[in-house]
Amino acid sequence: MTTRELLDRGPITYASASNKEKNIINQLAYVPATKNLYEKLWECRDTICALTSHHLRLSCSDTCEVLPSRQWLRGSFNVCIPVQVKSGTSCRKFILRCPMPHKLAESRYPGTVDEKLRCEVGTYAWMQSTCSDVRIPFLYGFGFSNQRHFTHEKERPFYIRLARMFWRSLYSLLRYADLSHYTPNPTAHNLPTAYMLLEHIDSGTGQMLSNTWDKWREDPIRQKRLHQGIAHLMLSLARIPQPRIGAFQFHDNCTVTLSNRPLTCAIMMLENDGTPRNIQRNDTYTCTEPFVSDMITLHDNYLLSNPNAVYDAGDCHSQMATRTLLRALSHQYIRKEFRNGPFLLQLSDFHASNIFVDEEWNITCLIDLEWVCALPVEMLNVPYWLTGCAIDGLREREDFEKFNTIRQEFMIQFEDEERKMVLGHKLPLARVMDEMWESKGVWFWYCLDSVNAMLVVLSDHVCPKFVSRLLPEAEEMLSRFWREDCGRIVEKKLADQERYDVELRYVFGEGVDGSIGQVAGAIPL
Repeated sequence: MTTRELLDRGPITYASASNKEKNIINQLAYVPATKNLYEKLWECRDTICALTSHHLRLSCSDTCEVLPSRQWLRGSFNVCIPVQVKSGTSCRKFILRCPMPHKLAESRYPGTVDEKLRCEVGTYAWMQSTCSDVRIPFLYGFGFSNQRHFTHEKERPFYIRLARMFWRSLYSLLRYADLSHYTPNPTAHNLPTAYMLLEHIDSGTGQMLSNTWDKWREDPIRQKRLHQGIAHLMLSLARIPQPRIGAFQFHDNCTVTLSNRPLTCAIMMLENDGTPRNIQRNDTYTCTEPFVSDMITLHDNYLLSNPNAVYDAGDCHSQMATRTLLRALSHQYIRKEFRNGPFLLQLSDFHASNIFVDEEWNITCLIDLEWVCALPVEMLNVPYWLTGCAIDGLREREDFEKFNTIRQEFMIQFEDEERKMVLGHKLPLARVMDEMWESKGVWFWYCLDSVNAMLVVLSDHVCPKFVSRLLPEAEEMLSRFWREDCGRIVEKKLADQERYDVELRYVFGEGVDGSIGQVAGAIPL
C-alpha cells in the first residue's frame, strides 16, 4: 500500500487522505519544503554564528556553535535553531527563530513572512514597555528579508543607549509613534529568510504546560493556579484599550504602531491553503461590523477556492447555508455599545504549548507572541482547550457540561483578577464574557476564528437557539441566498472535488490514467 509523508503526522495512505477535509495535496508539499529550508539553514550555520555574535557583541575569544539539526525545534510556523555561546567558563544558549515561508503563504503573497515577523516584533516591543508583569523571552535582535537588522539597545554601546533615551523622550513629548528599544545595526551577514534571536527558555524557568497536561489536568489545585495565571495574562494584554482592530507593526524607523491588519492564526492558515486574500496588509478597522463582514468573506473565499471543500451536493448546500446564517445572525452578537471600540489585545492562537509552568502549574513564561491582535471585546473567551477537546469536539452533552463547569471555575479566577487589576478602560470584561456565553455569542465568534469547524459549531451551538435542527430542505433554501446561481456553484464545487480526487490518486499512484486535466472541472464561476 503506497503511503506519503505528512509533516509531523507521519505516513498517510490514499484511503485515509481521501477522507480528510483538508487539502492533503497542499500539505504533502510541506515535507520537501521543510527539508529544503533545513538544508539551507544548515549551510548558513557560519552566518547564523556571525549574526549571533553581531547582535550580542561577542568578543574574539568567545565561541559560537549552531547545534546539529536533530536538536532543532519546529512548530507550526517556525524553525527554532539552538545556538550555543561559550565565553570563558560560562556557556549560554540562544534560539534563532526562522519563519517557514511555505507555511506563511509567501509564494502566493510575497512579503507575508516579513509581515508576520514585523507584527511579532511589534508585539515583543510593546509588551516589553507595557506588560512587565508578563514574563516573555528576551528578544536580542532580528532581521528582515530586506537585509535590515536591528538589535536591542542594551546590547549596543553606551553612547547609542544614551542617544536613544533622548530620542525616546522627545518622541513622547511630541506625541509621535512609540520609539522601541531596538536600533538599526547593519551587517554584511544575511540569511535566506527573516529571523529573530531570542533568549532560550530552559528547565530552570519551567516546562511547557503540554508536557504535563495529561498527568495533572484533573488536579483541581493545579487547575485553579493555571486558571488564575491565564486570567492574569489575558487581562494584562487587555487592560490597555486599543483604538482599532489590527496588529502591532514594527517599522524600519524603529517605531511601533497598531497599523497592520489583524493577522490571526486562522487568517494565515486559510491564506496559506490557497484562499484569496481579501483583508490587505494595511487594513485596520475602527468598527466591528466591517471586520466581521470581511472575516465571513474570507470563509466564503475558502469555500470557493478549496477543491476539497465539499463531498457532495448536500454538504455544499450546508456550507453555503452556514455562511448565509453567519451574516444574518451577526447583528445578534455584535454589541452596539462596543462596536466602535475600544478594542483589546488578545492571543488568537493560545494553547498549552505556548506557556511554561512550574511544578505547581504557576505560569512562568509566555513563549509565543505571534498572532496577537487587537480584537472586539466580544471575542474574549475562556480557552476551550482547557477541556482537553477540540472546538468541534464539544458535541456531546457530557463534554459541553464539562466545558461549562471549567468555564465557571475559570470565570471565578477571572473576576478576581479583574477586580485586582487597574484597567485603562471601563469595559466590564467578565460580564461581557458571561453574556456572550448565555447568548451563544461565544460560538458565533468561534466560527469566525476557526479554520474548518464553522459548520459543526454553528449547527450544534448557535442554531438550536432558534430552531431545533436545520433540515436539508431548509439548508438548500438558505444556500440560495448566499450567491446568485447557486446551482452552478454546486456543480463547480463537485467538479472541483472530482478533480481533486483524481489528482490525489495520481499522487498516491492509485491507478490513474494520467488524464488529470480532463476532469469535469471546466465550469467557471
